[in-house]
Amino acid sequence: MKLFLKLILFTAVISMAGLLNSCEPDDTTGTDPSDSRNEFVGVWRFTESGYLKNGLSQSYIVSISLDPDNSSQVILDNFGNPGSSDMSVTGIVTTNQIVISNQVLSNGWIVEGSGKKTTEGKMSWSYSITAGGDINYYTATAVKQ
Repeated sequence: MKLFLKLILFTAVISMAGLLNSCEPDDTTGTDPSDSRNEFVGVWRFTESGYLKNGLSQSYIVSISLDPDNSSQVILDNFGNPGSSDMSVTGIVTTNQIVISNQVLSNGWIVEGSGKKTTEGKMSWSYSITAGGDINYYTATAVKQ
């Protein structure tokens, strides 16, 4: 009977160890914790303070991920809310900001601008979008979701 109880206790301890080990995040392999781009990676809600010509505003989601081909860049999906999730731009990460140089999206829009980290999980953006020959200037606040 003692052997049976020890066997059950041993099985329970091994099972608990497996449960605790399974709580480790799976996506940490190969990431450098000192990479300054990490604080920008994630899903962000952009809320425009206004389309500066007429005061219109919108809120939309931008996904930021590491650029696997360039250690100083990130990829921003849906930047400017172009209407299709397959449109992305690249941005250079400096100490506390992302700079998007003049880039042409597949829908013909030309985008450029920058976003600066203001507090933990927040950024302030200023950017322009040229569509159909008209250039519009925007400001937005981005909050990490």
